[in-house]
Amino acid sequence: MVLTKQEKLARLRILRSGSIGAATFWNMIQVYGSGLEAIQAIPILSKGARKKIELRSEDEILEELIALKKFGGHMVFLEDELYPPLLRNIPDPPPVLTFFGNKERTIQFYQKSMVAVVGSRNSSIHANKFCLSLAEELGKNGVVVVSGLARGIDTCAHKGSLETGTIAILAGGIDVVYPQENAKLYEEISERGCIFTEAPFGISPQAQLFPRRNRIIAGMTCGTAVVEAAVNSGSLITAKFALDYNREVFAVPGFPLDPRSIGCNSLLKDGATLIQNAQDILDAIEERKIIHQSSLFEENAEFTPKISDQDLEKTRKIILKSLSLIPITIDELISSIKVSPREVLTALLELELSGKIARVHGQRVCLTPDSQR
Repeated sequence: MVLTKQEKLARLRILRSGSIGAATFWNMIQVYGSGLEAIQAIPILSKGARKKIELRSEDEILEELIALKKFGGHMVFLEDELYPPLLRNIPDPPPVLTFFGNKERTIQFYQKSMVAVVGSRNSSIHANKFCLSLAEELGKNGVVVVSGLARGIDTCAHKGSLETGTIAILAGGIDVVYPQENAKLYEEISERGCIFTEAPFGISPQAQLFPRRNRIIAGMTCGTAVVEAAVNSGSLITAKFALDYNREVFAVPGFPLDPRSIGCNSLLKDGATLIQNAQDILDAIEERKIIHQSSLFEENAEFTPKISDQDLEKTRKIILKSLSLIPITIDELISSIKVSPREVLTALLELELSGKIARVHGQRVCLTPDSQR
């Protein structure tokens, strides 16, 4: 599916509103068929919303695009060739990413296996040495290494695979190098590999943006290797995303009394694949077949919603009466209330934006406490 310039602007206006994330965005596309149609519906949806949806103007989006072009970056939409293939297959993939780097090499990377290598920022000397060697060996065997450009293990992962192929995923804007000590590495990756982010241009890294970055790292790779990680570290969040996406999780065992090893050892107890060298990863990914194409837009290509206000109001009331605070799947809801999926999806979107229902993991929905007031 090729997006027009106006459709891209419409999608960016929605995504940059600050109140609509990837899940809600894709629900809107599914219900209304396009970003342009969704924008027309937003004034109606905003009437009952707890928080007003403030769309960015076209001028504001064009300002961002001009700044990005001057910087040398590009917007990459899910439908574009430069969009990471495996990332299309996760639930609610990022609708658009910002790209900076070598386009030709990036396309070549997509023909290879990609593995995430992540770990502690305060990593040990032994872990750094192991990570450098691991990344080098993976690269020599045709694997592209993906990491988050953080200090410690991420830095070693990028340095070890710089010559053979590496991709950095940022939490902040594409133009914001963090940490600053990796500025030279950032430049080298942009020349020999590529850098992606979901954050708008010029945005500094913020706490809530790091899990979104970790989800991209896990989603665009066939497996995640954790070299060293403390309890509740971001690396374990990346590993959890990998498990959710049915990707491989690898972990390097560590000394039981070292806090930096607790996370990896916990992963191993929970069933992660123990790795002592690159060959352990190569053997695992050789056995695994990953589907590279997403059917998201093919499934929705002929979706043409035309539902009367009366029917929608009736469906909203039925849904609110049928749901409780305990989540159920959307399929269960459709089956139980015997209303067409198209009407249910449209009504759910409006109820979600108004704060009366919430979507939870596994395509499930439930009432919010506010709905019962």
